[in-house]
Amino acid sequence: MPEFMGIKITRAQESARHAYRRALEKAVRAASKGSGWRSIEGCLFREQAGWFVSVCPSVFINVEATKATVSAKPMAIDPIFWDIVGLPENANTPLSFRLNGAWTCQPPPFDEVSIEENTDANFVAARLLDTANEHLAAVERWSVEDFLQLCRNSGATEDSYLPCVVTTLHALNRDSEALDTCKSAIARGDSGGFLSPDGSFSEMATRWITASLTKATRH
Repeated sequence: MPEFMGIKITRAQESARHAYRRALEKAVRAASKGSGWRSIEGCLFREQAGWFVSVCPSVFINVEATKATVSAKPMAIDPIFWDIVGLPENANTPLSFRLNGAWTCQPPPFDEVSIEENTDANFVAARLLDTANEHLAAVERWSVEDFLQLCRNSGATEDSYLPCVVTTLHALNRDSEALDTCKSAIARGDSGGFLSPDGSFSEMATRWITASLTKATRH
């Protein structure tokens, strides 16, 4: 008998939950048409008033429960991140890349919502779409400073969302603060979650911001 998170379920129950997850992904794709939202891998996403907003359902296998994670980040920060890590060409990728791309700024959740289930996945997809629309207005009222504080206050460690913090500070023209943040991370041995032949994110960002400040001084 399969076991998920300490809860034993039958093979039939496991199979049914996986089938439900697949059906929901298909239903979300259908529900997104003409709604202003796009869909990929069961998630809704869109650009709205300078924000990249996503709403992703998580179907639990061990219990009959579905939760939606609502996230939002400024559209400006991913291109800054890509410049820092030497991948400026990523700015030409589809909008969905900001959600599921490996080298992107991953923001903390804006909210998490339980989505009532139904035997008909189309009803659940409709509820997910309603949830997305309900949160859209709240995101539009959000400020970039609010986002920065959420990043700083979220996560198990201080630097859980370091790429988001550093790129947001740069977007707010606070490069000196961004540089201090990077240097502090390096002193703590924190990579910022990304490593490449050119070093950690913390190191790459330090060099990039230093060059940016030097350029600004010259002009």
